[in-house]
Amino acid sequence: MAQTMSPYKIDAIIRWQEETELRTQAIKNAEIINGESEEAYIERIEAMPQPRTWLEFAVDPLEDGAPKDPSADAPGMLDPNDPLNSDSLLLSPEWSDVITGEDFDTVYFYKQSQKGRQGLLTKVSEGIYPSIVHKTAAADYVPSLWNIFQNKDGSRYEGHEVDNFWMRSLFHGTGAVWNLLMFTGIAAIGSYGARKLIENTFVGAVEAVDEGIEEILD
Repeated sequence: MAQTMSPYKIDAIIRWQEETELRTQAIKNAEIINGESEEAYIERIEAMPQPRTWLEFAVDPLEDGAPKDPSADAPGMLDPNDPLNSDSLLLSPEWSDVITGEDFDTVYFYKQSQKGRQGLLTKVSEGIYPSIVHKTAAADYVPSLWNIFQNKDGSRYEGHEVDNFWMRSLFHGTGAVWNLLMFTGIAAIGSYGARKLIENTFVGAVEAVDEGIEEILD
């Protein structure tokens, strides 16, 4: 069953995105000062705070240092006893917390925070399946529209609701075959329709050219 990131982690991602945007814009908008040489300008740009990867931010959000201890069991061998690591997200107990399923309120909050921040492709991708939701089973990749199993109240019958191992395996196996057949059928019908559309368009274009030539010759 899918899992949604905890609000703690989502808030950290948003802070990282904001930091990245501010630093990128500051570097992009920097201009040469009167009397400044090109070499000095380049050095000044390189000395400015640079955009960081998500992992770099998670290790040390405040950029005040991230001391390591080779003998530590903490992620990245960070020293959990050093005060400078108190801001590290990786050392927070909430880092690994997740919400079972696709939590609507959390996903909605994240999508709202992304408005005006993303490019077209990212918007489409986030609309189809938000990146803060982790898929943990094959059923998470399939829209519930293709789930033919329903409870009496009309709700979808999910595999994780089945206690018996063999029945749960049968459910997932049957669902996998059903989804495979459905998607194959849709692909075949779509391919046939596309071929017909292209064929009719091509024939129509050729006939239009022939009619034009005939009119000119007449």
